[in-house]
Amino acid sequence: MAEETSSFRDRFRGIPKSIGFIWTFEFMERFSYYGNQAVLTLFLLESLSFDDDTTTAVYHAFKFATYFTPILGAILADSWQGKYRAIIGLSIVYCLGHVMFTMSGLIGPDPHPIPGGIAQAKVPVAMIGLALLSVGIGGRKPCVSSFGGDQFKDGQEKQLGVFFSLFYLAINIGAFLSQLITPVLRNDVQCFGRDCFALAFGVPTIVMALGIVLFALGSFTYKKRPSAGNLLVMVSKAMGNAIKSRCSRSKGESRDHWMDYCDTNIYSPRLVRDIKLVLHVMIMFLPLPIYWTLFSQQGSRWTLQAYRMDGDVGALGTIKPDQIQSLNPLLIIILVPIFQGAIYPLLEKCRLLRSPLQRMCTGMALSSVAYIITGLIQLRIQSYVPVPPAEGTAGLRVVNMAPGCSLSPVFMPPTDDLTAKFKSPIPYMDQTVLDGIPVGQHTMDFSCSSGPAQNLTAYSLDLQSQEIYTVIVTDKNSQLFAPQPYATRGKKPDKADPMMRLIYLSDPSNLTPDSMVNVKIQSLEVLDQRHVFYNVTENDATEYVVKEPGTFQVEVHYQANGTLHTAEVSQTYVAKNGGVYTIVVFGSTPLSLELFADVEPNQLNILWQVPQYVVITVGEVLFSITGLEFSYSQAPKSMKAVMQAAWLLTIAFGNLITVVVAKSRLIQDQAVEFFMFAVLMAVMTAIFIVMSYFYKYNVIQPDEEDGDEMTKYQTERNST
Repeated sequence: MAEETSSFRDRFRGIPKSIGFIWTFEFMERFSYYGNQAVLTLFLLESLSFDDDTTTAVYHAFKFATYFTPILGAILADSWQGKYRAIIGLSIVYCLGHVMFTMSGLIGPDPHPIPGGIAQAKVPVAMIGLALLSVGIGGRKPCVSSFGGDQFKDGQEKQLGVFFSLFYLAINIGAFLSQLITPVLRNDVQCFGRDCFALAFGVPTIVMALGIVLFALGSFTYKKRPSAGNLLVMVSKAMGNAIKSRCSRSKGESRDHWMDYCDTNIYSPRLVRDIKLVLHVMIMFLPLPIYWTLFSQQGSRWTLQAYRMDGDVGALGTIKPDQIQSLNPLLIIILVPIFQGAIYPLLEKCRLLRSPLQRMCTGMALSSVAYIITGLIQLRIQSYVPVPPAEGTAGLRVVNMAPGCSLSPVFMPPTDDLTAKFKSPIPYMDQTVLDGIPVGQHTMDFSCSSGPAQNLTAYSLDLQSQEIYTVIVTDKNSQLFAPQPYATRGKKPDKADPMMRLIYLSDPSNLTPDSMVNVKIQSLEVLDQRHVFYNVTENDATEYVVKEPGTFQVEVHYQANGTLHTAEVSQTYVAKNGGVYTIVVFGSTPLSLELFADVEPNQLNILWQVPQYVVITVGEVLFSITGLEFSYSQAPKSMKAVMQAAWLLTIAFGNLITVVVAKSRLIQDQAVEFFMFAVLMAVMTAIFIVMSYFYKYNVIQPDEEDGDEMTKYQTERNST
């Protein structure tokens, strides 16, 4: 036991002081990045008013740029500025991108602090911010980890392993915390009566700025290697030389590998051999972008799916749609130690999933399974979406607000097809929804099958195609009464937030020309300054307005003959995401309130997404972490940076595939799109299994693990 304890301590003994600055900087940067990414989809959807497909395309175009620009960052660091200066410079660009995004959250119509005169600049400012973010994030990505590795001396392999483990831990802790916190800043804090995107972007901006200052303060502790030329540039030139020579080869000339055509008078034979080893591994990368296509949609399509689910989880509170993605880093933090300490040793004993490629194949298969689950959940969500009336027909809702009356509606003259739609009398404070009513003029009679109220006859309806109408029937002094039919929204809100309207159903015995009610609607959970007061005239309806989900207090003041009376009635209601509501003010003094759901709120609970997150995260552990290990171990030390760049490019092109699919809009049904991705991933998994079966592992000689890569190739070239 003492030896184990000593060995554990030895792993931390000798770690440079500079690592503390680098680790903290990476934590703060990842908090900043994932905080921005967590609310980005809803910002594009709600604040910039993009549709689902455009939102998805912009999100993944940003991700593509983020994973493509690391090549530029590596060239900048190694060929010009050196890693330290490149990190500082690119981080400042990164921070400027955050500032632009924060500004875009402030721009908008009154009462924003930057008002409607420049509201048209909102989208350009946001897009410039995204461009700066992608350059800053991607450019610094390959620099920080390698800069951390530069701080260690030869013979500190154990300490270097600890650094990379802590580095990966910093990434996931930062991601988890920011994906929990920034959605709260967005939703639970109101800015100018709306979701506070400015604060949700502003906090990551401040965190990133502090991280840059902290990183700069550690400057005196860093080992700063000067730039010595970029290996990526050298490799690209050597490959270009080989292609050019092959195209101009003599007729009948043939060599074993196309890189053998490279001019060894310019490029060393060892460089050519190492490129061939790397290309042998990179062929295995060809099917991998599809995996990243699926994996990266957690922040886009999966968030949009959660956007249309019920976030109420009872005693646990409410999970916001952009919070659920924090499950991924949380599960990574939990699962990585479990896999390393228990699952992998058990699999080794059972002789299962022993090779990196076998584990990667399993991870790819699990991502396909995750998308099958996602598609099934999407089908369930879509089953709750109201179907609009067909062409040439209309919808009709009859609401019974006549006390003591079981309402029986009848079309006149009696038509069996229409009258049969009313299965039974409508109970008090209930409604019946009818579809498929032919358009045109109709006449209805209303009577009470129980209760003393007299019939309402010859009620006229003029129904328009694919519209939905609501008829509210009440009574006064035993006489049924119904004002004009109200046009009613029959589809889900364009965004997730609920919508509501007010109807003031006046007392028919007291129809005065100026009677109206003043209604105050105030959230009891979030300070909501939008549309707080409404003046509603008798037998009229307001427009539907968007409200924040939660509990509301509705307070009604009666106004007649120019006098506003004290509050006569106060009631609380709950409005949920996806719901469309009508609040009816009715009766005489004292007035009464009743809420009806024109469209039911989101029905499927957000916790149904947990299985798909668990499955895809287990797949990530098997695929992503193992894939990094595979690509690292299969490349000579001189080519590990090149291999890292190739790995990042698979992520970039995976996001590019999502952009193409989203913008092409070839698949209109979201569930079908999820199933399509599941099938595509299954096909790519099968191809990768076949490729893995025939793959021959590179054998890296021990002597190749020593020496500086650029110096090594230049020395060999000079000697030849």
